[in-house]
Amino acid sequence: MPLALVTATAAEMRSALAGLAVDASIPGRGVSPARICGRDMLLVVTGVGPVNAALETGACLDRYGIAGVLNAGVAGSFDLKRAPLRSVAVATAEVYAEYGVVDDGGLASTARFAFPQWEKGALRVAQRLELSPEDAAKDMTLCLPQGAVFGTGLTVAGVTGTPMRAQALSALHGALTESMEGFALALACVTRGLPFLEVRTISNGVGEADRTNWKLNEAMTGLGTVLAGMLSGGPA
Repeated sequence: MPLALVTATAAEMRSALAGLAVDASIPGRGVSPARICGRDMLLVVTGVGPVNAALETGACLDRYGIAGVLNAGVAGSFDLKRAPLRSVAVATAEVYAEYGVVDDGGLASTARFAFPQWEKGALRVAQRLELSPEDAAKDMTLCLPQGAVFGTGLTVAGVTGTPMRAQALSALHGALTESMEGFALALACVTRGLPFLEVRTISNGVGEADRTNWKLNEAMTGLGTVLAGMLSGGPA
């Protein structure tokens, strides 16, 4: 069965595949079958945000039989000492920051709802979902990026635009990175018993409103180096 490579935007997909021999067209949104490094794969572009990610990925998983999902993209860093600009981060958990009850003057949400978003047996997913990147990489025969930093990913519906909110989210959730799709993709996979691996390059500090301090282009370029190593089984 093919592996699904999922990005939020076509630009991220093009960057991730740069330098690889790819027999496929990159969709503006949706799914395109591909042959990459001797693997059958599905290229999935979801659109930005948790709702788009859930819609497109859910439709893909319902239509195709796949071996697992690799989510590649850029992210903000809550700790630029641990995860500096242009570095690579791998998610060990995903938190949906918008779900729950808003506390701290409207800056952050806690999982005080009685209702889980999904449950099966002893597993009850409300706001946080634990991940196992090592097991997922093994199951999908991928190499984890060399030198990557590991930590909790935080999924938001709107990018954090102030240091105050960044500090509140970091303190509450212990997050390393911020993105807009990770939790939705992880939940889609866990509900279907599929391995999920999220790998992102750091483009900015969370809460940094001055875009001149971002390194978006460099982070996008780094995706290609990372993915080439992961698919080849060599250092990324």
